[in-house]
Amino acid sequence: MPVAPNKVVGISYVLRTEPDGPIMDDAPKNDPYEFLCGFGALLPKFEENLQGLEIGKTFQFILSPEEGYGEYEEEAIITMQKSDFVLDGKDASDMITIGNIIPLQDQNGQTFQGRITAIGDLEVTIDMNHPFAGKNLHFSGEVLSIRDAHESEITHGHIHHGGDHSHH
Repeated sequence: MPVAPNKVVGISYVLRTEPDGPIMDDAPKNDPYEFLCGFGALLPKFEENLQGLEIGKTFQFILSPEEGYGEYEEEAIITMQKSDFVLDGKDASDMITIGNIIPLQDQNGQTFQGRITAIGDLEVTIDMNHPFAGKNLHFSGEVLSIRDAHESEITHGHIHHGGDHSHH
């Protein structure tokens, strides 16, 4: 049975941003990443590269920035006043640490994340780019499992660990 839409697929993988560079993300064989194929859980080109593979088949491919998380954009770097760090009406300045990924919300209620890159006396610089923006993504791995998705998984658009169940 090949990887195809409406299949639940389990894979192991390693992600590097340089051909032989450090591992940036992974899903080992003893803790595979499972997803419902055809429902947008993965980058489209990632999923496209898995199509047709069967259990036991290995893969290795590179996604360009355009196929991954886009180009790095200088405009996506913002500054905020330290006094703006408030969570549920309380001071949240303890979140201000270089490298910290913080949840933010715009005036329309949209949530997103940013990484703190600099801290000044009154301002904090936050990079809103995805950590892999502007980078080639080098993936390698193996297809470990494939099964037909349950009807409820297809209806809900996500897998149900432990099999079929109903909710919503």
